[in-house]
Formats: sequence, C-alpha cells, structure tokens
Amino acid sequence: MLERVRTDQVIVGLYSHAPGDPATAVEWWPESSIAFTTFGSWQIRSRRGQGDLAPGTVMVSAAGAEHDCRHPDGVDDRMLVVMYRREVDPGPRLLVPQAAALHSVRRSLVAELRADGPDRGEVEALSLVLMEKVRETPGGVLKPAGRSRTIACELRAWADARYREPGLDLVAEAMAGGMSRTRFIHVFRDLVGVTPHRYVIELRTSHAARLLLDTSMPVTDICFDSGFGSMPSFHAAFRAAYGTTPSAFRAAGGAHFSCSS
Repeated sequence: MLERVRTDQVIVGLYSHAPGDPATAVEWWPESSIAFTTFGSWQIRSRRGQGDLAPGTVMVSAAGAEHDCRHPDGVDDRMLVVMYRREVDPGPRLLVPQAAALHSVRRSLVAELRADGPDRGEVEALSLVLMEKVRETPGGVLKPAGRSRTIACELRAWADARYREPGLDLVAEAMAGGMSRTRFIHVFRDLVGVTPHRYVIELRTSHAARLLLDTSMPVTDICFDSGFGSMPSFHAAFRAAYGTTPSAFRAAGGAHFSCSS
C-alpha cells in the first residue's frame, strides 16, 4: 500500500490491483480496515460474507481476516484504504453501501489528503468517524432490476470497449434506447457507483496512467489517445484522479497518491 498519512491510530493510503496482477488472489490486512473502491470493480468472498465491490460499496475487514479476490472483468482498480492500528470493532458486515453520511465524511477525508501537508490530527479524527459511520450504516446494497439494469450493464460494457472515442456519450445512447436522462444516470450510479460521465473519465485517466508508465509517448499524444478532447481537460481529470500532473506522474514512476472523490 502507498501510504499517505500515518498516525498512532490509523494508516491511510492507496492500494490497487493493476493490469498484470493475478486475476484471483487471497489477501488480508493486518489491522481492521475500511476500503473505498475509487475506480474499477472486483468480487470478494470471506467468512464475513461475499459480494461485488465498486465505487458505491465499502469493504470492512477485520484484522487478519483473509478474503478471496476475483476480477472477472479485468484487473484494474484503485482503493482508498484506512487501517486502524489500535483495536476497533469493525462490525459484522463485510460490505456496506456508501450511504450519504458515510460519503460525506469520506469526501472530507479526501479533501484533507489532497492538501499540501495534510493535518494528521484531522485525518485521524475523520478516519475514526468513518468507522462509526460504517457501523451505523443500515441495510444492504440495493441494485436496480429489469430492463433499466440491462441497459446500464450494456452501456457500461460499451464504455469499457469505446472510452477512447472522444464523442462517447452514454446518456445519449440510453435516451436513444428509451430511457430518460435522469433515470439512466440514477440507475447507472446505483449499479456502478459513479455517474456515466465519471465512469468514462476514470477509464480514460487509468488508460493514460498506463501509457505514461509503460511507453515513451508524448503527453499530448497520450491525452488524445485516451479520449480527451483537450489538454486542459486531460490535466484537470488526471490531477483529480492521481493528485499530480501527467508529466510529474511519469517522472515519479507512478509513485503518487490517488484519492478520487
């Protein structure tokens, strides 16, 4: 894990499954932890439960508990992880929905982490509140059903295959299929965890990051090869995802903290 902040009580950082990693693996955290998937999706199974992880779902792990990870849609995801160095009660559930109160605290934590020289005390306090909100979050993770889910799944697969096309518009495609703009955005977010626009942007920034590390292509070429329409939009999206510019990311070999909001 790439650490961002360490205090007496918590460690906060980035963990990822990257292309080239095994599609199945057994993992565990030495401390109780909370993991927010900020990009991508994967499946998990453990004694505490099982299910799908995506940006709308939070994984809660007990100290030392092993879990099986599977990536049927490909290995490429990023997580914001909070580990608790002192004994805490993570509750009985493996997965909880990212309810409004939990999402609000997470956004505050991300904002603090993005600051130059994050306040360690504030990061620790927010991390402790996160655990409280996780234990308070009711219910399971609801998914839309029927035709709406089918359309959203099809367009997600379409985006996975065509995100490098600058004119890609998932909302327009959904509307052409008979869904309203509002309904599609709500269903897509419920299913995937982020809006259609955000999902495409994340696909593009992830592709750009791979090109920056694995090729010598000029940054301008990478911008347009990844589906961005301009350098300003590319730089803004990349900084939001990785906390730095594309050139600095390449120079550091990818050793930067990523904490998409």
